[in-house]
Amino acid sequence: MSVEDIDVVASFLDVGHGDAVVIRFREGHELRTIVVDGGGPEHSDVLLSYLLDNTVARIDLLVASHIDRNHVAGMIPVVESERLTIQNFWGPACESARPSVQGLRTSDERTYQRLYSRITQRVRAEHILCPTRGMPLPTLFRDCALTVLNPIRQNVLTPPADDAPAKKPADIAIEQNELSLVLHIECHGLSLLLTSDLGGHSFAGMVADAGIREFLSVDIMKVAHYGRAGSAGGALTQALRDRCAAVLSAAPNDDRGVSPETLSVLQEVRAELFCTAHTPGNAFCHNPHCRAANGGQNIVFFYRRGAPSFTPSADACVLS
Repeated sequence: MSVEDIDVVASFLDVGHGDAVVIRFREGHELRTIVVDGGGPEHSDVLLSYLLDNTVARIDLLVASHIDRNHVAGMIPVVESERLTIQNFWGPACESARPSVQGLRTSDERTYQRLYSRITQRVRAEHILCPTRGMPLPTLFRDCALTVLNPIRQNVLTPPADDAPAKKPADIAIEQNELSLVLHIECHGLSLLLTSDLGGHSFAGMVADAGIREFLSVDIMKVAHYGRAGSAGGALTQALRDRCAAVLSAAPNDDRGVSPETLSVLQEVRAELFCTAHTPGNAFCHNPHCRAANGGQNIVFFYRRGAPSFTPSADACVLS
């Protein structure tokens, strides 16, 4: 497929236990780029390398889904690179943009504050947004519509008072998962749902909302929270379009892998399943290009307006 025939390229990068999504699309003679999350510390070079290898010089929208180093650590090299410009940033707010504030006790909090500190230096203040469901959003693109489905309240990182009891890291992680920024993207007729680490209870609440349900029938869905037990449950059967593509970042160890419950639901709606952190023995992956022996792969979808379907591949696509 020649580059002139491609209108949208959606890439789900192999960053192990975490997410990193790059969406590129044509708008007239211009190429636009949306980046959602960037993977964790162990894969912090993946996103920047992918962007530079694909000749990306400008990110039109950079999104941090929530405060979790497995989602945002890989964004730090991107915002620190002088080879890239960043036009807009959406993500949790931070009470202080100083690089280190006393009271941020967890590595997730400190990692996010480092990211946010660099964002405030690189992006104009009026282009930094902490979005919530129903909030009027700026129109960033002519040919791509963005809708925020979660959270319902602003996610703000606030250092606790010195005498406040410390929250347990596990409690902070659960709270942040429920505050995950869930983004619906409609671009040239291709629809995507990026669910980050949203928990099953919150996902079920979205499905029950008639005003949101229309955004849940999509072509491509990133399955929430690695497909772990309770990550979506039966709510998926009410939401997913028949034969949609479901992308999993299933980690090698069982506690972070796709649960039988989630797999059963995805099979019930006849979703085509693809995984980035693939390991030998995962029989659910339908990607014909799967490089299981290498332990992981990027999943890339090519889409052309008017085409009957999109084309998945494990090969990178360079737009120029």
